[in-house]
Amino acid sequence: MADAEIDKLETNPTDSSTIENNNCEATLNTELKNLEIESEEDGSTGCVHYKRRAKFVTPCCGKFYKCRYCHDENEDHHFDRKTLTELICSKCDTRQKVQAECENCNVRFGKYTCLICNLFDDEDKDQYHCHGCGICRIGGRNNFFHCEVCNMCLPVQLKIEGHKCVENISRSNCPVCLGDIHTSRIPCHIPDCGHLLHKMCFDQLLASGHYVCPTCQTSMIDMQKLWDYLDAQARNIPVPKSYENCNVNIFCNDCCKQSTAKFHFVGLKCSFCGGYNTSQNIKKRSWSLSKTKDNPSTSA
Repeated sequence: MADAEIDKLETNPTDSSTIENNNCEATLNTELKNLEIESEEDGSTGCVHYKRRAKFVTPCCGKFYKCRYCHDENEDHHFDRKTLTELICSKCDTRQKVQAECENCNVRFGKYTCLICNLFDDEDKDQYHCHGCGICRIGGRNNFFHCEVCNMCLPVQLKIEGHKCVENISRSNCPVCLGDIHTSRIPCHIPDCGHLLHKMCFDQLLASGHYVCPTCQTSMIDMQKLWDYLDAQARNIPVPKSYENCNVNIFCNDCCKQSTAKFHFVGLKCSFCGGYNTSQNIKKRSWSLSKTKDNPSTSA
């Protein structure tokens, strides 16, 4: 570098950073161009959902979309990709029947191809088709097994450890977001009660302080530490004399047993499992309160 240029950089430091930024921008533009050239040579196109070399001709509305999710995001109706009969090659624009390779240029529409589900994907996600579920799954065939009772694929560890089967449990909607579980791309969580919900929805429930299953009200995690804390609070908080003889008939949502508990503002403790995930037995509520001396309010 010439002495004049060195002097200029020393007297004006911002020029040095400007040159570095320009160099970085030029390098980034070159990389982007290389990626575009590579994509053009590869013939691979796609969307945020899939990378493939074909577009769908949706039979429901006769429009062209790169995948079913792109269709559903832009239309007011749902597209079932199993009804697909035609597609367009992204490389030569040939419209043709659904098949693995283009009839004109012989390009393969997806490295992973399932003509049962009409799924084409160039990204390796360990895809496999489960004949029991009737759809393609991701994550590797060796990592899952199909439970005939639950009618869905489950992690192989549950085959060893065991799980509570609920017949056709996946053929339902998530109780939180009401989205379809069986065909969802979002991983599911299986609490001990066996009622499925999306893992993302499960995490959101816990973050907002809800620990029971939205379907059956059973505790979804180990609550013993909370029960011990509530026991300590119940011992430290005295009950007014007007409530000392108030007994409430309760039903425990965890052990599914009925019992009688002494009323406390902290909660109604199950006499069998010691938990506080209980509710008042409505059928016996009026009888229970009529036996008390002062008949306090039943609201908790």
